[in-house]
Amino acid sequence: MRHLHSPAFTLIFTVLFASFAAPTFAVTGDWVNGDKARVRLIAADVGGRLTGAIEIELAPGWKTYWRTPGAAGIAPVVDFSTSSNVSDVVIRYPIPHRYDDGYAISNVYEGRILLPLEIATGDASTPVDLRLSLDIGVCEIVCIPAHYEMTLTVPPGVTDPGVLSAVAEARTLLPGPPERGILAAERIVRHGGTDKRPEYLVTVAVPTHGVAEVYVEGPQDWYAATPVLVSSDGAYADYRVAFDRLGARTPLDEARFVVTIVTPDRAIEQAIAAH
Repeated sequence: MRHLHSPAFTLIFTVLFASFAAPTFAVTGDWVNGDKARVRLIAADVGGRLTGAIEIELAPGWKTYWRTPGAAGIAPVVDFSTSSNVSDVVIRYPIPHRYDDGYAISNVYEGRILLPLEIATGDASTPVDLRLSLDIGVCEIVCIPAHYEMTLTVPPGVTDPGVLSAVAEARTLLPGPPERGILAAERIVRHGGTDKRPEYLVTVAVPTHGVAEVYVEGPQDWYAATPVLVSSDGAYADYRVAFDRLGARTPLDEARFVVTIVTPDRAIEQAIAAH
């Protein structure tokens, strides 16, 4: 779990353990309540393929964090490892928005959030038991680490139009694939700094005269600053991003990056290696 770096936050080191939700033979799980947020699982069978989402509802004025929190925040920890009849679960994250508290800039969600799930199952003729252990930061002026556990049992072939509609809506908020020369990360190169605090220059293609917000993620044990725009000609833009590698184990030459570019009309997500 990533610790807060901003003095604007006072971390309360008391984890809120929400009650364990009993299994339910349904495609919409029971809400598991915390202090300032509640969480549930939803899932549905679509032609033998299981789809679903983690649904989070936050109290007004409270926030939680994207997979990469930014300069301040707590990264979510999502664990489906004790699930039954499940071979893999891929979690997708909608685009966050940046929040500047005057001390640090973080990447947050507010209100209602749906994290779509791509669930690979084993035996399609038997029920799937989804077991989720979730740790998130729930923050206003203070930041509270919150722990939730829940179970959802989905029998074969069980579906629900409401769940399918909710998941489909959530997927419209996910970034799409890059479009080379139109909306994409064209290259990333080392551009100064030290080996412990390297800096990179990211060149992105953006729509002519477009406005873009750029997120750059490195290895999990690297901490990225907010990218800074250094030049733009209307079609291409260069952003400088600094990383903190203090204590990191991932070598510089093995680093891989994920660049997310958001415009008013669309967004893309792209894996890229430095050159």
